[in-house]
Amino acid sequence: MRSGPLVIAHRGSHGEGVAENTLASFEQAVALGADMIELDVRRTADDELVVFHDHEVGGQTVRSLGLPELRERARTDVPRLSDVLDWACGQVALDVELKEDGYVERLAELLVKFQDAGGGLLVTSFADPVLAQLRWLEAPPRCGLLIGATSARAVDRAGACGAASLVLQAQLVSEALLDEAVGAGLECLVWDFMPSTAGHAELLHDPRVAGVITDEVPGALRLRGG
Repeated sequence: MRSGPLVIAHRGSHGEGVAENTLASFEQAVALGADMIELDVRRTADDELVVFHDHEVGGQTVRSLGLPELRERARTDVPRLSDVLDWACGQVALDVELKEDGYVERLAELLVKFQDAGGGLLVTSFADPVLAQLRWLEAPPRCGLLIGATSARAVDRAGACGAASLVLQAQLVSEALLDEAVGAGLECLVWDFMPSTAGHAELLHDPRVAGVITDEVPGALRLRGG
């Protein structure tokens, strides 16, 4: 039985021939025991919502490429978001990161369908305006504001865009920031979590931390103790 923060697999569990943000990496994360999977969403030139992290590949932006060409350039089977949602529903919760604006309305239909079918969901972004659009949905998903460069006004920004969670880069975590966020009613998650990095292990036993996003799922699970 789980005790402590969620262990969230960053772009699945990848390496050793398994590419990130693919169904194979997600299946591997589930097999390892991850509580949730983090993935990235972009839109292609042929209007496909795909699970892919980088802004460009082979010198071309993702939004300028059709899905077949993206797959060819990336040399991997880049999945459609709809296929991942179908696979995950009833099996594992998802942390869906929106990498850019311009497709929120289209995405919302897929997310509502996923939620209605019982899928566990957190939608995150570094872009406050993107999250702000989601708050007006009839059944808005739980949203988290990603914080990376600076923690200045992080709590205020989360409140302004309707985020219920603050997703903090590990180096920005401090006692004061955790207290401020929890005091404002925000759930706190930490990304870039590394089990071997000094100070990170303690986060798995901090009641103010609801989850850690990591590339090292087995190590995080061992430290958490189940």
